[in-house]
Order: sequence, then structure tokens, then C-alpha cells
Amino acid sequence: MSSRSGAERTARREPSDAWKRGLGWAASHGVLSALFLAWLALEGEAPSGPLVAPIPRESYYAWEAVFVLPLRVAMALAFAGSAHAIARKLGGSGTFEDTFHRGARALGLPFLALWLLPDVALYATGGFDRLGAGVRVTAAVSSFGTLVLAVLAVRDAHALSTGRAIAAALVGLVAQAVLGAPLLR
Repeated sequence: MSSRSGAERTARREPSDAWKRGLGWAASHGVLSALFLAWLALEGEAPSGPLVAPIPRESYYAWEAVFVLPLRVAMALAFAGSAHAIARKLGGSGTFEDTFHRGARALGLPFLALWLLPDVALYATGGFDRLGAGVRVTAAVSSFGTLVLAVLAVRDAHALSTGRAIAAALVGLVAQAVLGAPLLR
């Protein structure tokens, strides 16, 4: 028989605050993406580039609006799992939960502020042609911001040197990109 009370066992199963915050960040950029994608779908827009998923081009944004939330959460988990594993191998002392929280925020802030919000403004003011031209800039700026914040997140979560944090963050960024890039348009 366990020496812990039922309340203690239940408390141990509660998700940590870091886990909840990480999930909140990942879910927020999934939900906001879904809203923009739904708007594009309702306007009859379709992606112009190559599609990997076997989804008809004319309904791609509608389908993406459905799967983007779980995909964004999975991408944040892939980042955290990969970056955490490498950080620990490199002498880091952080927890997975803290890596997930800081990593999801590092993925979410630049995505929201430097990619999604400018894309919404571009589309609202100039339609799909302006969005297509602008995404070349917003994607590059957002990617750089994500790299910087991902390195800081791993460095802070694991008390690593910047060089070691760069290595762990790059592995995490590649892992989340491999998961998301084939499906996100």
C-alpha cells in the first residue's frame, strides 16, 4: 500500500505550470493560424506552391485550418523533445517541461508578431498577390527571430553556453520543420 495520500497522488498527476504555458503558446498560434486559414478558404484562395499532402488545392486552406492546431502543438513538442535531448547530452540541466514552455514561446512569438500579423495586414490591404509577395520577407524575418529566441530558450532552460544552445536549438528547429513544412502552406 502506498504511503502517499490520494490528494498527493492526484497532485503529482497535475500538469506543471510550464507544461500548461507551453501548451498555451503552441495552441495559440495554432488557433490564430486556423482563423487566418479559414478566412483564406472562405475567400476562395488556394496555395500556389507544390503540395505534398493529397488534398485538393481549392480546399487546401480549409483542411489546413482543421489540422493546423494539432500540428502546431506537435511541432512545439518535436522542438522541445529534440532540443531537450541534445541539451541534456551537452550537459544541460533543464526539464522537458521548461524546454517545452520556453520553446513553444520561442516558436510562437516570432510566428505571431513577424509572420502571421503582417500576413493578415498584407492580405487585408492587398489581397493574395500582396500576401504572396510579402511572405518572402515575413518568412525570412520570422525565421531569424525564431532562431534567436530558440537559442535563448534552450540556453536559459538548460543553463548552457550559447554555442551548445545553438546546437540543441538547431536540432529542435529542424525536427519541428520536418514535421510542419510538408503540410503548412
